[in-house]
Amino acid sequence: MKNISGLAMLMLVILGVGRIATAANPFFLKNGDRVCFYGYSITAQRYYTTDVETYILTHYPKLKVKFVNSGIGGDRVTGGWAGPIDLRLKRDVFPFKPNVIVYLLGQNDAGYKPYSKPTFDIYRRGLAHILRSLRSHLPNVRIVLINSTPWDDFTHPPGFMLNRKAKGSYNDVLIRYGQYNQQLAKRDHLFLVDFNAPLVAVLKKAVKVNLKLARMIIPGRIHPSAAGHLVMAQTLLKAWGAPAIVTSVGINAADKHVGKSVNTTVSAIADTRGTLSWRQLDGSLPMPIMSLHDKWPLFAPQRLWPARTPNYKYTNPVTALVIKECGFYHALDRETLRVTHLSAPKYQLRIDGRAVGTFSSTDLAHGINLARFVTPMMTQAYRVLALAWQRTEVRFTGWQQVQLPMANIFHRPTFFHAPRGPIFPVDTESNPAAHAAVQKIMRGFSALERVVAHAERQAAQPVPHHYTLVPMNS
Repeated sequence: MKNISGLAMLMLVILGVGRIATAANPFFLKNGDRVCFYGYSITAQRYYTTDVETYILTHYPKLKVKFVNSGIGGDRVTGGWAGPIDLRLKRDVFPFKPNVIVYLLGQNDAGYKPYSKPTFDIYRRGLAHILRSLRSHLPNVRIVLINSTPWDDFTHPPGFMLNRKAKGSYNDVLIRYGQYNQQLAKRDHLFLVDFNAPLVAVLKKAVKVNLKLARMIIPGRIHPSAAGHLVMAQTLLKAWGAPAIVTSVGINAADKHVGKSVNTTVSAIADTRGTLSWRQLDGSLPMPIMSLHDKWPLFAPQRLWPARTPNYKYTNPVTALVIKECGFYHALDRETLRVTHLSAPKYQLRIDGRAVGTFSSTDLAHGINLARFVTPMMTQAYRVLALAWQRTEVRFTGWQQVQLPMANIFHRPTFFHAPRGPIFPVDTESNPAAHAAVQKIMRGFSALERVVAHAERQAAQPVPHHYTLVPMNS
């Protein structure tokens, strides 16, 4: 990204304007990249990170990218309950040798109170220290600095968590921190993405539609729901140049000619007594939307918790509202089918013998977005999502249920009488036997994670499908 002028890049990512991936502006991630998501509880929710991973898998099935989520609840630039910042980086970032760091902190750092210069100075110095450490240990790392998600001062009266009598908006404090991030990104050539403004825009639109549903986008005012995380994923992916088109097909039924096809191959077009059929092999899959057909909890249980199975008969109203107000389908999930010169007024579309929907010839001539429907491709994409979630769950189970508790057991015998400060001030290296045992267990989790990652990539590979348009009796 250094070949893009600093001003142009900042305007692009700060305003949340996506670039189309082209030869001149390729997609940000490359084959072989290793991405580490680092942050506090919103990263530890694992929703936007899973959305991003799933998009990469479904839209770029040949691209080999590794992901690790190192989000810890309550973290600040100085660290938190899982250890001071130097230990956090040493244990939770550097061993994975990432060359892309997606860094989201700030909400906890500002203290949930009116702006305080001493508090901000701690953030400024801490962030500078983190950037130095990342560049020292990972010389070629590309740092993606994220402006914090909003404190919801838009579906509730503005205020502060820790000083309810103070006047003003805590989100204004977060915006002030974000303005510093902008200056830092320009000076240090960082890739900056703003999560605050896009979510605020959705909240403001949603309030006008349904206040009750709007308040469920960021319930509790801090942690976005899975639906809110979709906005975050969309913002990051568009800043990275993610394309909107999954596939695009245009067929002239009169002469059985393919007028246009993008990212797919159409063959064997036939017309049998008015029924149009063809074979299609796509280059990618549509994006499955995590909470569209189920309700995901605000925080997943701390164990190997499986992904929710989509109930296609149910549509989550909060997610549907978010999709509409952020324009998700138009931005990232266009799987267009356009068929012109059909002779009957109405047709049923079937894919692999499964009825997808009934459409007028006018609708088909204008084009329908198959990503909005339950298709064999979408069913396959939800399997990819489930595996992406499961891979992250394997990582979190080993890390937060074994590695971190073991560090505490072996290094804080006075844990129950511990002074104020981080629970895990040191790692297991000072106890060789404990360190070796924990490392052996963690290698087992890593091996399992690799198995699931391989299954993810296999599940994401597109397969051919047979399409038919059957004329319907009026």
